[in-house]
Amino acid sequence: MSVMSSAPEKLLAILRGPHTGVLTTLFADGSPQSTPVWFLLDGDDIVFSTTVGKQKLRNIARDPRATFAVYDPANEMSYVEVRGTITVDDDPTFDTRDRIVRKHGYADGSSFDAPGTQRVTLRLTPTKITGR
Repeated sequence: MSVMSSAPEKLLAILRGPHTGVLTTLFADGSPQSTPVWFLLDGDDIVFSTTVGKQKLRNIARDPRATFAVYDPANEMSYVEVRGTITVDDDPTFDTRDRIVRKHGYADGSSFDAPGTQRVTLRLTPTKITGR
């Protein structure tokens, strides 16, 4: 049984909502680096889209462990925290970006990127999920 399939429905509902979460990766010295991000629950994983050259990509290349947290703006005492590891894949068609921005009400993400932008998909595979 996967971590996500055993998660309480109220935590999954937060992850399905059009919210902004915080992705935390680790600098080389082990200190945290946190970034507000949009995301998408994709099966048992959480996916993010980012551009090549970002600090979080350098952090993940060195250490794929990450934590992701998001709270429910309708009830700020409700939140979910997901710990796991991240894999990185090229996204030359911007599919991940566009799926994520549609969740937030945009037709596509083309206005978010300058011509020539290179995007990658970050896929967080959970090892633990907590929240309330």
